[in-house]
Amino acid sequence: MRILVTGASGQIGSYVLERLADEYDAVGVDLKVPTIKAIKDIVIRGDLRDFNFVRKVVRGVDVVIHLAAQVSVENSWKDPVYDVENNIMTTINLLEAGIKTGLDRFIYISSAAVYGDPHHIPIDEEHPKNPLSPYGVSKLTGEHYCRIFSEKVHTVIVRPFNVFSARMDPANPYSGVIARFISRVKQNLPPIIYGDGRQTRDFVHVKDVVNFIEIALRKGKSGEAYNVGTGKETSILELAEIIMDLARVKGSPEFGKPRKGDIKRSCADISKARKLGFEPETDLKKDLKDIFDKI
Repeated sequence: MRILVTGASGQIGSYVLERLADEYDAVGVDLKVPTIKAIKDIVIRGDLRDFNFVRKVVRGVDVVIHLAAQVSVENSWKDPVYDVENNIMTTINLLEAGIKTGLDRFIYISSAAVYGDPHHIPIDEEHPKNPLSPYGVSKLTGEHYCRIFSEKVHTVIVRPFNVFSARMDPANPYSGVIARFISRVKQNLPPIIYGDGRQTRDFVHVKDVVNFIEIALRKGKSGEAYNVGTGKETSILELAEIIMDLARVKGSPEFGKPRKGDIKRSCADISKARKLGFEPETDLKKDLKDIFDKI
């Protein structure tokens, strides 16, 4: 089986490609050269907005795992056209080229951003979709295209919640808070919390996301979406205290004005993923300790 991982230089994509390269004929594609030595030689540089390039890169591929995306909510407001090009057009290009070249499966990595401000907790896959940013809109649009194309190719949608790892990007709104907190405490400074700190998030280690992507590859139903998280809420204040304790920084976090559009609570209902055999292994305190010195 030949697998193409898009966004292979990114936080999740690099781990996915590393894992799959051990078992399958796996290659990656990205605009950037990966910094991870283990995958440097199997990542093709190219722009997925270019349909001619996409057609070449998917030829002979059985499965596409599509992680390439513009992930900054802030940047999606500043340049929504760029967001559309990178999050919607690349998805359409891959689906269209894949169908023409006999692609068997398409795994689309979406985002919890498609839900917007939760109506209920935990958030199940049928929760109303009301994204609060152009980024969320673009990811939800990609989902719709996957469902439409599911009549022609087996498509599975994966919605990770707040993914973290040693390779997380501080600019990523879904993992950046951890990276920013760690950066602050390493300078012997307290984390800065926007709001009262009682906002909650479902922080899931990248290993769980990779595990589920492997499950989705084998068992995911065509046209279906699956949440990937831990099913546990952690407040931003609790997160700050854990990270301060790891760095042995005394005192209290600093507090700033709440940020516009910042949702109050978030937590995944992972019942659907569990039915496929998924069981999260994230241990927030232990995992943060393990990655603390690597960031």
